[in-house]
Amino acid sequence: MIREFRYKGETFRVNAHGSPGHEEVFIIHLVDDEEMGEISIDRMTEENDRDAPIDAICIMLCDKLIAEQDIACAEPDGAFVWVEGKRIRDVLPSNEAAPH
Repeated sequence: MIREFRYKGETFRVNAHGSPGHEEVFIIHLVDDEEMGEISIDRMTEENDRDAPIDAICIMLCDKLIAEQDIACAEPDGAFVWVEGKRIRDVLPSNEAAPH
């Protein structure tokens, strides 16, 4: 899944692949559509709540990235919300559909 979301007034992109609870999750902070700071977690090998939904993992990683990068958030109390219409891809295309 590659999808944009807003949190604390900032825009982020998540790139997550793997099965639920066992994904590799990459978060990128976007400013004016440019990629800024990045943080990631491998949920298979790093300590985390494997039962947590992906949005909770996004929030956890964003909080860490905001602190590490000293990001001055536009809305410090802003909630997490998926950006509608910005779903880039949920599933990668399969090679099985390719003509032989």
